Amino acid sequence: MSDEIHLSIVGLPSSGKTTLLAALWHMVRESGATTALSYDRLSNGNYEHLNALAKRWRMGKIQQRTQVSGARDVTMRLKNAAGQKVEVSFPDLPGEEFARMWERRELDRSMQETLTAPALVFLINGDTVRAPAWVVERMALANKLGMTSTEQEPTEWSADLAPTQVKIVDLLQILMAGDLHIGNRRLALLISAWDKVEGEQQTPVEILESKLPLLHQYLHSGRDPWTWRVWGLSAQGGGV
Repeated sequence: MSDEIHLSIVGLPSSGKTTLLAALWHMVRESGATTALSYDRLSNGNYEHLNALAKRWRMGKIQQRTQVSGARDVTMRLKNAAGQKVEVSFPDLPGEEFARMWERRELDRSMQETLTAPALVFLINGDTVRAPAWVVERMALANKLGMTSTEQEPTEWSADLAPTQVKIVDLLQILMAGDLHIGNRRLALLISAWDKVEGEQQTPVEILESKLPLLHQYLHSGRDPWTWRVWGLSAQGGGV
């Protein structure tokens, strides 16, 4: 086993990356907190910035959207009880950067090191996931409401209108191709805002299968060598 584990946190816009960063920073820095991983040092980042995020998190406030300009990369080194190092790369970049990879097929080269980590944590906002709808079902509903195709203006397709699961599958394929392909990798899917999802009485795997079937099939097919698991996570919790 390697003496050090490297992992990166990624996700689409509003997936909860900044909230997770705030919660993680609070937990590993809070005196008396019991965690599986303890704080070792900050390899890259700004203490003032991280402390401000943690303060908002403790107050139960939603984190402000990460600004495109002045994005701040955060890399912290943690360690387990055996002393093994775990380096967590947390690019505090807006999710729009990841969306741009899908929409424009562009890759910010400054992100290459982060995106070639041997282990990735991919956040998916569970509160915004909707079960796929069949065209025939939507047509039937439109007919019941007395709506006809002539009453609706056609919507011109654009990449940002693609379903979330389509974007995620394509991004995972991109991460296994070209300069980003490094062979077998580990993947942790975190369904965030889990406190708003768990009321559906489904496990994270069941949510993945029922609401993100394309992603579920892609991972199960073994098309790309991901070793993966899925969890539900609520880093904030509570109503707003």
